[in-house]
Amino acid sequence: MGLVKTKAQIGTGQGSLRGVEFLVDTGSFYTFLSPKLADHLGITLPVTSEVVLADSRRVEVSMGAAYLRLMDREGGVLVASMGVPLPLLGASALQALGLKVNPVDETVEYYLPFGPAAL
Repeated sequence: MGLVKTKAQIGTGQGSLRGVEFLVDTGSFYTFLSPKLADHLGITLPVTSEVVLADSRRVEVSMGAAYLRLMDREGGVLVASMGVPLPLLGASALQALGLKVNPVDETVEYYLPFGPAAL
């Protein structure tokens, strides 16, 4: 599978969403934003936590929550901040919105029913 990118909107709530292009990283649990982008979006990151990177290094990152809209789905997601070259959309955000990556056509697609009609 190659690189999968997707456009989404992220912010502190429904009224503050801004468009961002994400690199989808199914190997990452969290969604990562650069400190500059998180600050620009007004996303507060009050919690410090240790994460393990793909190369097994352990680093401390600032964490918080954001509101994400992707396709026709939206909700709260965990975000972390570190010096990433592109915003990374992690597996927990995909799962929270009932989405997945289709490895054949390298797109984000529906995985689970979502919203009031799914109840």
